[in-house]
Amino acid sequence: MTAHQRPEFLARSVYDALHRAGTRGLTFVELMDWTGLTASQTRHGLSVLREALPGMKGTDAVYSYDPHGHVYRTAYLPDVAESYEIMRLGGEATRSYRVLTGTVLPHAKQSRTKQLRMLKRHLQLVVEDARDILEPAEPV
Repeated sequence: MTAHQRPEFLARSVYDALHRAGTRGLTFVELMDWTGLTASQTRHGLSVLREALPGMKGTDAVYSYDPHGHVYRTAYLPDVAESYEIMRLGGEATRSYRVLTGTVLPHAKQSRTKQLRMLKRHLQLVVEDARDILEPAEPV
């Protein structure tokens, strides 16, 4: 396989493999084996999966990653889909928090500093809550 493939081809390969696996899902290594793609190509196929495929564009089509089993799926499992969305929310909040603290706050004018600091604290709480929700429960 060549090093450069179109994003649509990579997304289609990943989608077909996940669809064949069904509710079982696939780990990253299994996904590479099933598709015959390199690690970089598989990662890129996963990243553009929802946007690159006409059938999934603009829909709520199911695509999730189970952080507990490290498994990718296209089948709907309520607990897994919820964990995936919380993980995504935490990731986006972390990214926004880093931009805010690394770029915006150091260059903010005095009049907006208080509001930006409140936003920073809010994003920090969202990140902490997402991590708390995703932590495995302690055995009883």
